[in-house]
Amino acid sequence: MQKKFLYAMAFVGLFLIVAACINFVNMATAQALRRSKEVGVRKAMGSTRVQLFGQFMAETALITVVAVVVALGLAQTAMPLINLSMSVFNANLGLTDLLQPKPLALLLALVLLVILLAGFYPSIVLSGFNPIAALRGRVSTTQVGGISVRRGLVVVQFFITILFTISMLVIMSQLRFVRQADLGFTKDAVLTVPLPTADPIKQQTLRNRLLQIGAIEEVAFDNAPPASSNINQSSFTYDTRTEPEKFETQTKIADKSYLTLFDLKLRAGRNFFSNDTVSNEVIVNEMMVKRLGLKSANEILGKRLNVWDADRTVVGVVKDFHVNSLRMPVGPLVIFKKASANRMAALKVGAGNLPETIKTVEATWNELFPENVFTYQFLDQILERFYTAENILLVFAQVFSVIAILIGCLGLYGLMAFLAESKTKEIGVRKVLGANMLQILWLFGREFSLLILAGFAVAAPLAGWLMSKWLQDYTYRIELEWWVFGLAILLVTGITILTVSYQSIKAALTNPVTSLRAE
Repeated sequence: MQKKFLYAMAFVGLFLIVAACINFVNMATAQALRRSKEVGVRKAMGSTRVQLFGQFMAETALITVVAVVVALGLAQTAMPLINLSMSVFNANLGLTDLLQPKPLALLLALVLLVILLAGFYPSIVLSGFNPIAALRGRVSTTQVGGISVRRGLVVVQFFITILFTISMLVIMSQLRFVRQADLGFTKDAVLTVPLPTADPIKQQTLRNRLLQIGAIEEVAFDNAPPASSNINQSSFTYDTRTEPEKFETQTKIADKSYLTLFDLKLRAGRNFFSNDTVSNEVIVNEMMVKRLGLKSANEILGKRLNVWDADRTVVGVVKDFHVNSLRMPVGPLVIFKKASANRMAALKVGAGNLPETIKTVEATWNELFPENVFTYQFLDQILERFYTAENILLVFAQVFSVIAILIGCLGLYGLMAFLAESKTKEIGVRKVLGANMLQILWLFGREFSLLILAGFAVAAPLAGWLMSKWLQDYTYRIELEWWVFGLAILLVTGITILTVSYQSIKAALTNPVTSLRAE
């Protein structure tokens, strides 16, 4: 999981770097007209195209180095927060790790690659200006990078933005699904506290004292809640068979109150008769019945199961519930009593003053076990740990999506400025011929609509494939539906409209006399 996560982050980082380089190219060439006279003067004074190319590449390199320094400073500031958020992976990252030969070489190679990607095309364009045309201010927009090249670059930016947006929406939907899914048991208002004694008498004393607290409705002792990372696997033999079954079973230690507290449903048979530890009764789940090849739940009742080196009798069959996270399928399960193996007390808390209830539970605990430190957790907090990695991934996906959108907005703004400049005369002629503001705005709207659709046509299939692969890690998962892709394109379209609206309205409102004179 750690390697997959790191590879995903590296993949995303490269996409963002490409988007930033594209944005730099768009912005640099969009501003090229303002530097045309500078190029003309330098060429008139004897500068060669190679010298000018070197100058502009040096400027890009300087900007990149400054950006790297700023990025390192921000990374150092954010490192404690990153390590904390990735504690599930035992992360202990630091900038000193970059001083190792391989990371340092990779960083230098990345910096050189960024300088090349961001600076090469603008440097070629700027250094290629005709000095006479530049000095006369007659450099046209076609000489500072063709519109077709810009369109291609913006399509790539739309592709990256849409890809991130779809991925974020899918991750959010899957996390919402696993949080709202029916796990087969009650998880709300269940308080768990550790059980420091294996003595059945002391356990029963604790139960009686806790049940005297008005807000405590039920108390159950067990080794783990229904769904937990603490999973025991055991081989077993069934009925008269002498050889162990070919599959193992999960085991849980629990008392009679376990089924009641967590609202586990019986499909056949009964619950344990009492909370004594003498009987060797067991309860199995429906999957156990299925894996044993039995036709009905009633067939297993009264049969022998030898598990944990003891013969036990099946007295009940409980409806399947999730023992693992939703990544894993429901497996065979055996529940039986063993007081010495109880590790946790689960408390069903009713309506009332929760902080006051916890204080009362703590006071009771400290009275009975003064040598132990009282700690508690709610069951929903324990279950949330199953999806720590997904929560981290979602946060990173949201952050990266925002970064990609911001980078894309800058690129769109640059393209819009370039289009407005290149269509100055066309807009003037159209307005003289009677075109209204909406018709002028549609010139730009049509342009960006086609670019968004082109980016979407490439991003949607790739995002669908990547997210399908990611969802395959879950046995229980959402289906990729059309609304995810529709919402993604709507979001990107809305952001695009907000980004280009100022420049497009400004161009549409320009006096046609001024527009025609500008040419």
